[in-house]
Amino acid sequence: MMMKNHSILFFTTTLVYLMLVILSTGSSAAPIESRGIGSCYKKGNAKLTMYWIPKEGDQDMLNNGKVVKLTGSKTRSLKTNQGKTIAKVSSVTYEKFQMEGTGLLKSGTMVNLGENNNVFMKLNRNKTPYGLGDSNNALEPYVSVASNDMKRGTKLYIKELDGLKLPDGGTHNGCVRVDDKGWSFSGCQLDWFVLRYDSYKTLVNKLGDKVTAVEKNCQIKNYATKTIQRWAVL
Repeated sequence: MMMKNHSILFFTTTLVYLMLVILSTGSSAAPIESRGIGSCYKKGNAKLTMYWIPKEGDQDMLNNGKVVKLTGSKTRSLKTNQGKTIAKVSSVTYEKFQMEGTGLLKSGTMVNLGENNNVFMKLNRNKTPYGLGDSNNALEPYVSVASNDMKRGTKLYIKELDGLKLPDGGTHNGCVRVDDKGWSFSGCQLDWFVLRYDSYKTLVNKLGDKVTAVEKNCQIKNYATKTIQRWAVL
């Protein structure tokens, strides 16, 4: 009789344990964005990269590291989904716009990829003067970062940026915000929006490729100086 009671008790205990394991596993299967900031960011293991908007006529860099100038015979048409030509640009300019998903013409027209890699759309510069994030939100120079494992709108404090002298004037306070997603990376990486290639050239020599980031309700600053506004044709 005692052996039977022990068997029942063991079976009941085991069943309760299995149910707890199942419930625990289910609760941890939340989408990546709802899990908060990963520990790798806090330990200084987050990879830092930079991205910018290519501008017609400027120097720029291809994915293979080759430096080019976005000039030349205007043989390629930037067309809308309806087939309307927005502008004609050189082949290297077209390919760079296509690669980055966005581009700025000398005229001040800013374009973004449309429904596929072969069509473009004009952006409303009043609403998105410095480009478009993944949720049709406005990007901000030196503030916006792209992340694939954090919720959009998350504010982060990056200690390596605090006190950094910016190429266009001003000093960074270390506070950034997740405004975009990346195309070519996965997790534990921040792609920092520095607006233009010239800024990247300056900053890449000042910063390492690893940073420490913590979630913090920090103060977002406006770094859009007159120099930036002139470059952006605003």
